[in-house]
Amino acid sequence: MSDNRGTVDANPVDAATTAACGTAVVLTLACAATAIVYPVTAWSIVLPVVAVMYVSVPVVGAAMARSQPRNPVGWILVASGVSFPLACTGYLLAEAAYTAGADIPVAAWAGWLDGWPWVPALGLVPTVGLLLFPDGRPPSPRWRLFLWLCCAQAVALFLGLLLSPTLMDFPEQDNPTGLTGGWGAAAAELSAVIVLMAPLSTAAAWSVHRRRARTTDPRRLAALNLVQPAAWLLAASWWGCIALIAFGGASVGAMPAEVAGMLTLAGTAWVAIRRYGLFDGRRVLSATMAYGLLTVLVFTLYLGVAAVVRLLTSEAVSQALAVVGATLVALPLRDILQRAVNRIVYGYRDDPAGALVRLSRRLEAAALPEEVLPSVARTVQAALRVPYVEVRLGQAIRARAGAPSGDPPEEFPLVFAGETVGTLAVARRDPGGAFTPAEQRLLSGLAGQIAAAGHAVSLTADLLRSRERLVSALEEERRRLRRDLHDGLGPALAGTVLGLQRARSRLATDADAVAGQLDELTAHLQEAVAEIRRLVYGLRPPALDELGLIGALHEQARTLGPFVVEGPREEPVLPAAVEVAAYRIALEAMTNAVRHAHADRGTVRISADTALHLEITDDGIGLPDGYRAGVGITSMRERAAELGGTCLIERATPNGTTIRATLPLGPVRTPAETP
Repeated sequence: MSDNRGTVDANPVDAATTAACGTAVVLTLACAATAIVYPVTAWSIVLPVVAVMYVSVPVVGAAMARSQPRNPVGWILVASGVSFPLACTGYLLAEAAYTAGADIPVAAWAGWLDGWPWVPALGLVPTVGLLLFPDGRPPSPRWRLFLWLCCAQAVALFLGLLLSPTLMDFPEQDNPTGLTGGWGAAAAELSAVIVLMAPLSTAAAWSVHRRRARTTDPRRLAALNLVQPAAWLLAASWWGCIALIAFGGASVGAMPAEVAGMLTLAGTAWVAIRRYGLFDGRRVLSATMAYGLLTVLVFTLYLGVAAVVRLLTSEAVSQALAVVGATLVALPLRDILQRAVNRIVYGYRDDPAGALVRLSRRLEAAALPEEVLPSVARTVQAALRVPYVEVRLGQAIRARAGAPSGDPPEEFPLVFAGETVGTLAVARRDPGGAFTPAEQRLLSGLAGQIAAAGHAVSLTADLLRSRERLVSALEEERRRLRRDLHDGLGPALAGTVLGLQRARSRLATDADAVAGQLDELTAHLQEAVAEIRRLVYGLRPPALDELGLIGALHEQARTLGPFVVEGPREEPVLPAAVEVAAYRIALEAMTNAVRHAHADRGTVRISADTALHLEITDDGIGLPDGYRAGVGITSMRERAAELGGTCLIERATPNGTTIRATLPLGPVRTPAETP
């Protein structure tokens, strides 16, 4: 298994597990080819079928080794998965040579492979593997002595099979690495430790039971609940093996019980991984699918080439060509299958360009603004095969795809033009897992595209809200004016009129009283004038009418201190709404620069063609990384959006902030052109 990129392994662990899985596939093909070429007994059919099923064992072990490289359980399964098809192939070749009389020059070495490889294939998992499952440590320090006993038994059995004078399943044949004399006899006696497999595997099953009783982690407890029945079945199979060897004499007769127990354990481990996420289940699924398809396709290719070439040449040549052809095809085919399977299991993780194209097509297909973010969430979920995706823009705009899991999702900021406009939350596939560096890079790239789309959606939503607020504000302003005129200014003027009438009637009789009354009426009229000015200023700053836009900004710049206003000498005649919006935007920008950015100097530039262009720059501290727009910035953008314009805020070079506002206004006239 390459780092799920199909070409280069990321580290030695990946390289080792990839080589192990590839070796297991090749040996499984060799086992099947041997059974086809030399169909001697029923084992010629059974062993290849079992070997094909057993490919899942090294794949599961590889996933465990990659997830926890220091956990020996994964490496034990890898060794078992590679050794099993090797031992099966050796047995079939030796059986064809010694039982059916086939001419196989390497028959002795084939029988040799039908010996010691069975120790890692079937002898380690029921003892050491179960004792260390699932975290790679014994259940308690008291089990360490038992662990050493299991290891010593495995070493003794390995040496006995390797150095015994005769072959294990063919005792009449000499062992190529066997010893002679007393040392050979001692090595043969070592093989007798196989009888310890039954009690040792039973004790290992008991250790699983004890570990289960003391475990509080729900996921690990669920996995141990699954493994415990398989552990007892494995121990029972070894008791059956010992009985068959004791009464049947041939060790090969015990193979059905051994294989049944091992396949039960492998199947149980698979369920634990897939259902409870004890290890990287998706990696197991990806590798199993890839290597399973590779096995089937290469084996089919082998049979096809052998059948075609056999019609043209000898059987030996056809077999050789078939093996060469299958080997040459297996390597590139494996990479192709791995990429295809990764697309199914992991989505577009290994194809960032494809993910971006998929996202852009979904955005193009979104007809309405409210469909954009849900489409984005569904696209990211489908592209990475994750359980849950959420796109957030502020507090009001959210879109979800899938159902959230127990673990908190990983969040990626959505940054557009230096501003954090929202968050992309993506749940991990496996509980407690993490995204790979390739997935992190892909999600970061997608976040940039989503930020642009989210910014557009946010602007659209802001524009709609601004229009709604504008209509509402107009109605509220009309109501306020009506109330102020009716309840404030109207009664004041009416009272003044009544006071003047009373003063007129008393003018001839009491001039002094009339003078006092006129003074009082004058004060009331002054209050009414102030109220009128307040109402007028709320509608439109008087400085715009008195000084024009540039002059009014000059006055504000002198008040604030560090700003200089630049504009055309002859001030153009602007629509009232544009003039007010430009004044408010510039005033807000200058105030923020002095109050928040601590600017020492700044410039306001004004120009006009078919639009009014407003640029405000300062040398302040600038915008922080990933800033979020506050009330002032939002207000400036809304004022521009209400008139169909834009307002962009960005960092200046080398420091400070630049604000550019464009307000469309149609043909612009100077005062001389005004009728």
